[in-house]
Amino acid sequence: MAILKADILTFVRKRLRENLTSLPDVDDEIKTTLADLSKYNLLTATPVDVAKVAGDTDVDYPILFKRLVSITPNDGTRDLRPVLPLSGGFREYQRLLSGTISSYAAGQMYYAQHNKKFYIYPTMSQAYTFTIEYYQHSARDVDDIAFGDEYTNAINFGACYHAALFHKKTSYIEIWLPVYLSERTTLIRMNPPQPSIVR
Repeated sequence: MAILKADILTFVRKRLRENLTSLPDVDDEIKTTLADLSKYNLLTATPVDVAKVAGDTDVDYPILFKRLVSITPNDGTRDLRPVLPLSGGFREYQRLLSGTISSYAAGQMYYAQHNKKFYIYPTMSQAYTFTIEYYQHSARDVDDIAFGDEYTNAINFGACYHAALFHKKTSYIEIWLPVYLSERTTLIRMNPPQPSIVR
């Protein structure tokens, strides 16, 4: 479900009692709020499914990718164990491919991140669909904000605070800053940082 910019603008104008000419849009206020929420890894994206075929070696980062929560392969019949990170990163991946170090546990897939891709080891021997769960950066386009309803209050309150800040409305800053910070704290408690999956 998308949160519409028009609804945010209506909310901000009503709360700050602004007319159409003095507050024509809230793009900057929304972008600043989303960037702030993103710093706390609160912007979880809708999981992305990526289909790969035998012989493929990598999976591209999803759009607006910030940090990985998990990658889970499906072989067409069932979800397999999540793909684990290689502790030595891309160098270790290259050494594994060249055979200079021994391979890891049979049946377990690993990844290394490099050049906005996840490099999968071992090379895929069949088709897989990878479900990628991740935190995302804030969107550049704020006309339709593709986050769930649980973000509505934070975005509305943050846009009010930032509109008051940008327009130097001190009395409204004093009202909306604590309201926004309280809602952000609630989101942080509801969405504790997810560790990389390790088994």
